[in-house]
Amino acid sequence: MSNDLKLVLEALQRSRKIVVVSHTNPDADAYGSSCGIAEGLRALGKEVVVHNESGFVPRYSVIPGASRVVKGAWPALADGELLVVTDCGALERVGDSLIDAVTSSPLVLNIDHHNANTRFGHLNYVIEGASSTSELVFDILWELERRTARNDLLSMLSGMCLLAGIIGDTGSFKYASTHASTFLAAHELMKRGARPDLVTQELFANQSLAAVKLQSAAMSGVELLNEGRFAEVIVTQEMLTAHGAELIDADSLAERARDIEGVRVSALYKQDVDMWRVSLRSRQNAVDVSAVAQMFGGGGHKPAAAFRWRKDFETLQRELRGAIANALNNSDAKRDTTN
Repeated sequence: MSNDLKLVLEALQRSRKIVVVSHTNPDADAYGSSCGIAEGLRALGKEVVVHNESGFVPRYSVIPGASRVVKGAWPALADGELLVVTDCGALERVGDSLIDAVTSSPLVLNIDHHNANTRFGHLNYVIEGASSTSELVFDILWELERRTARNDLLSMLSGMCLLAGIIGDTGSFKYASTHASTFLAAHELMKRGARPDLVTQELFANQSLAAVKLQSAAMSGVELLNEGRFAEVIVTQEMLTAHGAELIDADSLAERARDIEGVRVSALYKQDVDMWRVSLRSRQNAVDVSAVAQMFGGGGHKPAAAFRWRKDFETLQRELRGAIANALNNSDAKRDTTN
């Protein structure tokens, strides 16, 4: 079904029990949107539980409710109960262990902002190009307040959740997906008590010494390709062990590599236990990295995307380098034609 906000609001209002889930390996927007809508719906008198395949990641403790996120699946839902999936461009993003629980749910509401969302829900509220799923949840709770003549769904708690998601996915309002509506939402959330200073401090300026050492070691090995337009950063399990760091400590490296002068696209390879996690970033939409990620079974946004790889690293690096080179050359050709 298409984006019909009225149907979305009706489903939320009539459902007596609601389970909320977001994507595995959650980021600020995954936690922010899922915990934010949960806080708002609880104020409406609903029974709401938030689940995630990864459970709670301590780095995001600034987000109210994140520490109470339940790891794993939920009991089967009955008629009259609703599953809300936030910030997932495709069903698979909930994680392998939760797919069956999602597909067996009688009513699924999909709220998302990713490019090429597969509209896997029975109800879909998908606005591609929006700053974040948290901004879309703000719109939903704002309309629910108007519909119910209340002003407590966007509270300080839900506001902190949603502001964290917005700030996280916009890089503190510096990405092209930041619109006037994004600032208006942030303004309203601050009026309700949300604290951007606390959010930015915890998300961007509170790193462990192990994380700093890992990032320093990884960036010292950065490699520039394609006449300096493509930057690669690699984080291995050996590096994590050597510095006492965790995989999440490397997450900012894709942006740091992209921000090198002359670089237009970056790739961060993170070695997990049984796979490689690859994050792609593009400077000012120079390349649609979501299209590149889709070639490897992933997805995301034009400036930021990701995918997982379970085969050997040499094949991964060779094939990704070829895909990025083609994307850069095609982008240059289009630019020359336009000029």
